[in-house]
Amino acid sequence: MNDSTTLEDISPYLVLGQADDGGQPIVETARALHDLIVTFPPHGHYSVRTVEDECGPAIHCAFERKIDADRLAAAVGAIEVARYESYRSERAFFLDEKVSRIIRRALERRRNAGN
Repeated sequence: MNDSTTLEDISPYLVLGQADDGGQPIVETARALHDLIVTFPPHGHYSVRTVEDECGPAIHCAFERKIDADRLAAAVGAIEVARYESYRSERAFFLDEKVSRIIRRALERRRNAGN
């Protein structure tokens, strides 16, 4: 990546998990999402990062390829939302205990399928 290349240039498809302050620590959930993405495995570059935005803590999963964003969005039940200007698509889901269980179960299934 050169100095003028941005994350949005490489990863134009965003799947965003919005958390509340009372839930599971967001870093643990971000790690679980990363581990789930790796099990697909992704066809292109991706980034998972935690952010604090105007709505509170969030996890941004940005993908170079739409198919990778589609896989994660399907796994966590993300829906299309109004997007940031720099992304081609944005889908979001709320990080609650139900979604945390879905992520853990999907991760367990994928890991068990690999054995």
